[in-house]
Amino acid sequence: MSISLGLQGPCVIARLTGDFDFGSAAEVRDRVTKALDLTQPPLLVIDMQAVSVCDSSGLSVLVYLHKAVTASGGRLLLSGLNGRCKHLFAITALDKFFDIRSTAELAIAELNEEGNSPPFTG
Repeated sequence: MSISLGLQGPCVIARLTGDFDFGSAAEVRDRVTKALDLTQPPLLVIDMQAVSVCDSSGLSVLVYLHKAVTASGGRLLLSGLNGRCKHLFAITALDKFFDIRSTAELAIAELNEEGNSPPFTG
């Protein structure tokens, strides 16, 4: 598993490549969790376009990150789910739990717009 982390505007972008499984789940969780400190509230895009396999360990990390981000008042978007991963999310009903966009670019644009909005003072 390769993990590329970056910052674009107020968004942390995590691009995953390879097998997101028991062997890589802890590293993904640890590295992405540390990167969340870069923005407050955390705005996170996890691009899974190049993920070939995702197992229950990978799903567990994604749920953990979702809870961590939302508990801090932030938002997490997944992007680029392909064949097997898309099917896995559908049969586990996680496609209803997560906000999923077709591309990282769409997800980043959406969160950048939210992150650059003036705070509500009503």
